[in-house]
Amino acid sequence: MSERRMYVAVFIIIGLSVVLIIAAYAVRYMTVFNIDTISVQGMTNVPQSVSILLASCYGINRFTLDEKNIERQIESNPRIKECVIRYTEFNNMEVTLVQSDEKCMLFDGNSYYLISDGNRPVLLEKSDCDALAGELCVVEVSSRFIDYLRSFSVPPSFRQILELISEVSLENSSLISHIKYDNNTGDGFGQIVLSLDSLYSELYVREQVSKNRISDSIRVIQESTAEDPAGRIRFMPQHWDLYSDALVRRTVE
Repeated sequence: MSERRMYVAVFIIIGLSVVLIIAAYAVRYMTVFNIDTISVQGMTNVPQSVSILLASCYGINRFTLDEKNIERQIESNPRIKECVIRYTEFNNMEVTLVQSDEKCMLFDGNSYYLISDGNRPVLLEKSDCDALAGELCVVEVSSRFIDYLRSFSVPPSFRQILELISEVSLENSSLISHIKYDNNTGDGFGQIVLSLDSLYSELYVREQVSKNRISDSIRVIQESTAEDPAGRIRFMPQHWDLYSDALVRRTVE
């Protein structure tokens, strides 16, 4: 290549680079690229905190947005497992959300928590709690137990208990009015307390049993209540203890 051709090539490269820099800068001020529509896919109930964050993107030029930072902020919500942002056409932002696999959230009497991918309870925003309370199974635990989980992470045994609770709750949602889990912060089973207000009963699951065993016990309680109309009229509370090999009824005085 001659020296003249080399200078021409360098000039062209520099010229194209300048044009590209000017174009990249100019598009930041073109209103045609201002976000006009945001569509969300993958979740029916989008956490309110995420909706607020996305709403702040309206009217912003897409080339001035830091999508990766927005994705990280959204993924910091314990309800969101993954977030992907892309654009369709000039001014439409398409957000795809993958929700976490958690089926239960914990309640310590004051605040709600969701177990994050870090395997520790994460405090939920108050704005997200109402929607999630209707979507997830709520399990009441002590604040001491929350502190334990935050310090030592969630043991596999408690993961299994939450899975059991979610299955039982789904199958008996019309009868279970409240769920509480008690544990002395050890790795044992502890106990699950199911309040059955319509049956004037509480079922204490004191040992590790299957979902079918608990559901069968609830049906026994339901049949017992139907056979004892006088007890229902007097609102006599019944305390039931479920063990691996027995279901025991005790009348609460």
